Amino acid sequence: MRIPRSRSFALPSVMIVGLLALAPFAQGGEAPGKAVALAADKLSWEELSAKRPGVLVSEIQGHHASGAWRGFLKFPVGSTSDVRTHSSDLRLVVVSGTFRYGADPAHEQPFGPGSYIFIPANHPHSNSQPDGSTVYVEQPGKYDRQGGGQ
Repeated sequence: MRIPRSRSFALPSVMIVGLLALAPFAQGGEAPGKAVALAADKLSWEELSAKRPGVLVSEIQGHHASGAWRGFLKFPVGSTSDVRTHSSDLRLVVVSGTFRYGADPAHEQPFGPGSYIFIPANHPHSNSQPDGSTVYVEQPGKYDRQGGGQ
């Protein structure tokens, strides 16, 4: 079946809905076996922390500061991070923009929309977003940072 051009969806919107449909949910009246779809304009955003001004988080399940969570991170234009680690694994899917990732800033490679990145717990890395970026994140533990500046 062909979708008329006027009814086509932007790739990031389709990716967001697809990711959310695959994820099990436990909050907001969601239950196992119940379908969930959230429009991008219905997500609520807050500052990730005072250490990273301008970086926003939108949680879909759990809470990033206290334990397992999944949701989105939105990085502003020009965002950079020094080499650091996290105490639990991170799984990311780039939704929009370019997410640069590597062992250190000199070795970062660009990853565009649809790219998947797995960062094991305690694995040193850096990232930057020269043009800004939004990523979907799943983490089995709280979001924390050891080492590195902004």
